Amino acid sequence: MTCFVQTLKTLKADIIGRSAMIFLYDISTIFYIIMILSGIVLIGFLITWIVAKIMKNKSVIKVGKIGSLVALIFALVGLVFGFTTNMGYNQIAAKRNRQFNYYAKKYEQKYIEIASTTEDVGNSESKDWSDAIDDSDSIDDFDVEDTVSDAVDDNSDDIDDINDGMKQIKKYVNGMKKNETKDHKFSKYQKSYTELKKFTNLVTSPTGSYNSFTDKLNDYDESTVNAYKDF
Repeated sequence: MTCFVQTLKTLKADIIGRSAMIFLYDISTIFYIIMILSGIVLIGFLITWIVAKIMKNKSVIKVGKIGSLVALIFALVGLVFGFTTNMGYNQIAAKRNRQFNYYAKKYEQKYIEIASTTEDVGNSESKDWSDAIDDSDSIDDFDVEDTVSDAVDDNSDDIDDINDGMKQIKKYVNGMKKNETKDHKFSKYQKSYTELKKFTNLVTSPTGSYNSFTDKLNDYDESTVNAYKDF
């Protein structure tokens, strides 16, 4: 129950943080638009004022003055509030970018470590499986389930490390997702995370025949390496 409540609190904080960024970005954009439009209107009233002075039309001069003053006020308001809200957005974005980079670096380091251990465990299981087949006198003398179970037991410590490592990876993934900005997206890492999960699931819970296992082992090993190169 405590874990569930904590998860809800974390989710709420994440939503609020994202909403604040979106709100500040949208408000900043609106104020800058107001500034630009007011600037255009200001230019129009200034031209009107100048032309009216040349033509000595007092009523139009008054309109030009008042219009210019109002447009100037709106332009200044747009500039000040646009700049202020944009600064707020940039501060939040900068903090999120730093957090994203922190989790991304941790992710990359742990990714290499887990992939390397997974490859070693997979090769060990493949060898144990192959040796068991070679040592069996006949098909009836060979038990797939016992062979796989023995291979997993022989690599239990490394498998525990892989499972613990994937829990850490999940934390880094969540950290990146929570701190996404327009400059940093988790989508860049999604493929690598998917491939690593497939690779680790294969060696921590081997299934199928020896041939299917070794084929998948080679395929997942290669796809995990390629996915790492992509990011």
